[in-house]
Amino acid sequence: MSKLKPGKSPSRDNIHPEFVIHQNTTTSGWLCAFYTSCYQRLKLPKTWRRASVIALPKQNKPAEDPKSYRPISLLCVPVKILERMIHSRIEPVVDSQLPREQAGFRRGRSTADQVTLLCQDIEDSFQDNEKAGVVYLDLTAAYDTVWHRGLHLKLLRTIPDRHMVKFIMETLSNRSFILQTSSGQCSRIRRRTGYRRGLFSRRCCSMFTSTTYLIQHPESMATQTILPSC
Repeated sequence: MSKLKPGKSPSRDNIHPEFVIHQNTTTSGWLCAFYTSCYQRLKLPKTWRRASVIALPKQNKPAEDPKSYRPISLLCVPVKILERMIHSRIEPVVDSQLPREQAGFRRGRSTADQVTLLCQDIEDSFQDNEKAGVVYLDLTAAYDTVWHRGLHLKLLRTIPDRHMVKFIMETLSNRSFILQTSSGQCSRIRRRTGYRRGLFSRRCCSMFTSTTYLIQHPESMATQTILPSC
């Protein structure tokens, strides 16, 4: 709770981050007990599954083109705290099982690690009189198209606590967002794939894209490395 940033816009429940930051110990204890109950029962309030989406126009883009807007998802503050708590629990377990080639969304890693690794592979291939190739893979709408069953399988293979895996999948299921247009009209859309963006979703993205493929040609012995984009 102490890591909440003030001044953020609330979701449809109108709970501002300041409400949680300045709450007393009694309220904090009640909220922790409520989180524990949600975890034990594998249940979440319906309002936590809904997000409010606001479309912000991009600069120098035609207003009549839907691609000219950047959607911003407003999440309920309590569920953001819950997702951060889950992330802190699973991060040590997940991070130790990710391949060394993966740098995205990991502590102490950055793009510089990927560049260094690629340069080292090229140098090693040059010293061994071999050819080195690299394939860059860019996933379009990676967050919005994640296959939930595939992610479930990844979680089961990575996290030994089966109840935690069930709870994570429960937080991802039956989610929807409410899109409000400039005319004031609202429409509710249910999401069957993907997940909302945030700290916890970035960790899920790391697990889902954590496969590194090494392809060796049988004749030339040339090696191609496919590095995940996340």
